[in-house]
Amino acid sequence: MQPPVSPDRRGMAATHPVQIAFSGGKESMKAKLGGPTFFTERSLAAYLAVSDRTVRNWIRRGELPSYKLGASRRIDPADVEVFLSRHRDEAP
Repeated sequence: MQPPVSPDRRGMAATHPVQIAFSGGKESMKAKLGGPTFFTERSLAAYLAVSDRTVRNWIRRGELPSYKLGASRRIDPADVEVFLSRHRDEAP
């Protein structure tokens, strides 16, 4: 019995089991990405239009919580919202 054949993103037939597992298209990608999406230091810096160093300083001073995963850090968007609400400048 031959394995099922499904096209990969280039339109070529995936015949290896690993290729078949990864050729599920956008539906399988959504299932894998169903969890929360986190900022990196760099992506948060770009989002807030500040430098990477500024974000690292906020983390180092304890103003912005983060998760250390290996050599990189991840910042929860909910924590960013709280951080921004604390630093909001209200008009007098």
